[in-house]
Parts: sequence; structure tokens; C-alpha cells
Amino acid sequence: MKRFQISLLAIILFILYVYPSHAYVSFFDGSSEYQYMQKRYGKKYAPRRVLVMRDFFARQNPSLSSKAAKSYAALVERICRNYEVDPFLVAAVIAKESSVRVKAKSGIAYGLMQINWEANKKWIPKVFPSIKSRRDLLHSRPNIYVGTYMLHKALEGSRGKVDLALDSYRGKSITEYRRKIHSFYAEMVRDFKSR
Repeated sequence: MKRFQISLLAIILFILYVYPSHAYVSFFDGSSEYQYMQKRYGKKYAPRRVLVMRDFFARQNPSLSSKAAKSYAALVERICRNYEVDPFLVAAVIAKESSVRVKAKSGIAYGLMQINWEANKKWIPKVFPSIKSRRDLLHSRPNIYVGTYMLHKALEGSRGKVDLALDSYRGKSITEYRRKIHSFYAEMVRDFKSR
């Protein structure tokens, strides 16, 4: 039996080596954009990050008012500081999940960060007593708080591995999801560098 297990493991490793497209694809681990921003996490960079996110949100949702885009960006910056989460990561999740639409609904998920109320309704009011129903998630502040908290917990659980945390946040591993989040992230980093 042990010989069979070793042979099976060798076959699996061979397949992963020969056919890497079937293996797990990580976009953030080792990403130069992510490493660049981790060195620029301090408060002194906050005003520039807010401007970058404001403009990014406006590009993702052209019908968004400039006031709303700036408000969302400032909220993301402030809330991310509370939970020690990269603001550009949260902004990228917002763009992917809702196209920056505060009232977005997709059946079971609500708001900017598409929070699944049914799956999380037991713990959300305990951690955030002011959030008592799914309707509360259709407002920017509570939605970003809950989504950022969830991402924070996912990052803790994955020991800082962003791709694994995104899988946890999404509820399953989807390569295209991680790729799109990283693409949005890289777009903001390019804008940040150019300012």
C-alpha cells in the first residue's frame, strides 16, 4: 500500500511539473507591484493612494460621481488602516465584485464588496452591531468594513498569502478571479508610480 501511495504521489508531481497550467497559479506572491506597494504602506503615502483609488473607481464606473469616488477611496484608505490590509487590494476587489456599484446585488451577495449575507449573518452583527440586515450592506461604509474585515481574516488564515486569501474571500479557487484582481491592482500601482 505504501509503495502505491509513493507511486501515486510521484505521478501527481510529474503531471504538475509537465502540465503547470493545471497547477495553482499565484499572481501576488512574488509580484513586483505588490512588493513595491508594501514598502509604501505608511500614512505619508495615503493622500496619493486616495487619489489613485478615486480615479480608478471613476474609470471602473463612469456613472459614479466624483464625490462618491473620492468618498469610497477615503473610506477604503481609512478602513484598511484599521485592519492592516492593502487599500489597493480592497479597491481591486470592489471593482471586480461590483464594478463600484454600491447597490449591486447578485442574488445572494450585496454591495460594493458583494457580501453574502446568508453565509455570514451569524457573525456580522456580533462583530459589527450596527449591521443588522442585508439592507445595511447596500451602504458603502458598512459594506467596506465587513468586506475588509473578511479579507483581513482571510489574510491571517493564509499567513499573508494574498492569492490564497482571495480564494477564501471568493469561497473557491478561480484563477481568472485572482488574475483580474491582480490586473486591477497593477493598474493602480502604475498610476501611483506616475504621480
